[in-house]
Amino acid sequence: MIPVPSSLFVRLRLCLLAMLAGLAACGSYEEVRIRQLQHEKGFGTRANGEATRENYVSGLDSIQFLLPPEALVQDGAERMVELTVPQPVGIDGTVFIPYVGPVYVLGKTEAELAALVRAQLRTVLTFDVPLQARIIGNNKFFYAIGEVGRQGPVPMIPDLTLFDAMFTARWTALANLGRVYVIRPDAENPLVIDVNFREMLVTGLTKPNIEMRERDILYVPPTFLGLIARLLQRVLEPVGLAVRTMLGVAQFRAAYDVVSGREDDNAFFFRF
Repeated sequence: MIPVPSSLFVRLRLCLLAMLAGLAACGSYEEVRIRQLQHEKGFGTRANGEATRENYVSGLDSIQFLLPPEALVQDGAERMVELTVPQPVGIDGTVFIPYVGPVYVLGKTEAELAALVRAQLRTVLTFDVPLQARIIGNNKFFYAIGEVGRQGPVPMIPDLTLFDAMFTARWTALANLGRVYVIRPDAENPLVIDVNFREMLVTGLTKPNIEMRERDILYVPPTFLGLIARLLQRVLEPVGLAVRTMLGVAQFRAAYDVVSGREDDNAFFFRF
């Protein structure tokens, strides 16, 4: 057996450690990038609040300002009339204020927004503008998934409860009303509430009729038989698509034969 120098072992070990360190660095770099994108609290949006208690500006809202007539006739405030026109919130979360420019408004309540714009206008005007802010549009949602007739975002209404949310989203014939879930998302402490909605319907006991909040998830699971039915539906869906495709091709070919006169038994076409 030929002896191997110890220095060669050292170099091999160093190369192996360098390769392992490089692989670890690649993995950790991706993990660091992912962690930078994650958040620690709330739903993950820039605008946060409890809209059913105090409305706030979200990305789909429009903003309108109400000004007294005397503010519109002041010297040097000719462009203030632009504030009375509703404007949607920009993709960067700002609205345009005359004489000031873009102002970030996401998450502001109507009172906070009015105070912010008044303070901004004081820096460029010689008089105070006693304006009021309005948030236009009902663009706050909760999400309905599972055995519901209206899946996806469902608009919030004032004082919305679970009972109202179920009748707004509606449920299918396969829904398990004894196990309805209200999921309150959060980056740290998500809350999952299991509610027997059928009991509320038949007894009138409204103790679990909790108040719904914006971005709550309403999940209505299927019954055991409904789960089997959905499983069979997913298994047979590709087969049904293939059958419909073949039938469509056959119908198209038959129609083409009739139009082109290649159909031998067609009474409307004659060969000469």
